[in-house]
Amino acid sequence: MNIKKHLQEIESARNIRMNESNVIKTRFGITESIEGIVSEIKYLKKQKYSVDLINENLISILNQMFQEDGPKFMDTVKNKLSDFLIQKLNLSDFETGVIERAIGETEVDDVPKLFTDARFLSQKLAEVYKDGFESDYLNNLPDFMKGKIGKMMQDGQSQKELEDSFYSLVSPVMGDINSKMELKMKDIRDNIVS
Repeated sequence: MNIKKHLQEIESARNIRMNESNVIKTRFGITESIEGIVSEIKYLKKQKYSVDLINENLISILNQMFQEDGPKFMDTVKNKLSDFLIQKLNLSDFETGVIERAIGETEVDDVPKLFTDARFLSQKLAEVYKDGFESDYLNNLPDFMKGKIGKMMQDGQSQKELEDSFYSLVSPVMGDINSKMELKMKDIRDNIVS
C-alpha cells in the first residue's frame, strides 16, 4: 500500500469520526430532558453511530446539564441503577453486594457504558464477583481446597464463562433499564436541581 493512499484513508476516517461527533453533539444539544437523551442514544445506536462517540458526548451533555451537580447526579444514577438491577434480578446477598460495588466503583466517565453496553457491565460484575469470591470464600476453605478453587478462578475460560453468565442475566433487562431509568433519571434530576 502506498503512503498517499494510507494517509487518505486516515484523513477519511478522521472526517467520518468528526462528522459523526458533530451529528451526535447536535442531537444531544437540542435535547432538554433525560428522556430525550435516552431516546437519542437508542436512535443513534440504531443508526450505527459509534458507541464510543455517543458515550463521550453523553458525558459532556450531562456535565453541561448538571454543571456542579454532575458527580452527585452520577452517584445517584449509579445507586438507582443498582437498586433497579437488584430488584429485577432477585439475587442473593453476595450477588447484591457485587452489583452495588461494581456499579458504585464505575468511573463517572464510564457511567454511560452501563446503559449502552451490557458486555461492559457484565465484565465489571465478573471482576467484582471474582475478587469478592476470592476474598470472602477462599479464605474460609481448607488449604487443599484453596489451591484447587484458586486455580479454577484464575482460568481465563472460567472468567469468560462468569462474564457470559452475567451477560445472560443483564442483557434481557437492559431494555427495561433504559425505559424505566428514563423516568427515574428525570425525577432524580428534578430533585437534585430543585
